[in-house]
Amino acid sequence: MKKYFLAGCLFFCFTSFCFAYWQKRLQLRWQHLYHYDLRQDKHQLYNNRISFIFSYMDKHEKTLFKIEPFFEFRRNINKDITERKELGIEIGKDIFTWFYIGEVIQQVWMNEDYRYYTDYEKRDFTNSETRLLFKHSLLNKDKFKLEGFILEEYTFDFNRQKGLCNEVAIGFIVPLGKHLQVNLNWRHIDRIHYYDSDTFETSLTLFY
Repeated sequence: MKKYFLAGCLFFCFTSFCFAYWQKRLQLRWQHLYHYDLRQDKHQLYNNRISFIFSYMDKHEKTLFKIEPFFEFRRNINKDITERKELGIEIGKDIFTWFYIGEVIQQVWMNEDYRYYTDYEKRDFTNSETRLLFKHSLLNKDKFKLEGFILEEYTFDFNRQKGLCNEVAIGFIVPLGKHLQVNLNWRHIDRIHYYDSDTFETSLTLFY
């Protein structure tokens, strides 16, 4: 519902002012992602996401949690249409160096064949997304680093009051200096009421 999205925006504005004094620095993150569907030939996607990260620090200059407003759009390359736009806020915390938990509230503008790749549906709705990220260093050399990760994401539709999908991704993270990162992963998407997808994804992320 739109009231959830409005409440999220008001919460972000409030917390931004409250945490500005403790914030270490504002970080920009810009991600370009290519999504290749292994089951459907005409559902290859390009995602572009830009976000700003606010870190709430304790007196020891350690991050307690992060607030990340973002905007994302997804384009179907085969059909040359923009299928989805998202505007939202993610609040997350690194529980350990190897475990992150985040909660997203976002407004979605959708125009896609969500059910069976045949029925296009155009609607606006608000959803939440719970994200669990596990990662582990596989290689740590001076000139090359490699991490493995497992990502779990569960999406809930506030308007229809039901879960939309459950996603699991397994892959690798390759840092390229201080400001670039490459991800390679396989993802399984369980659309709870409709079809499933297995996808290959690669992304390039800029940090500044």
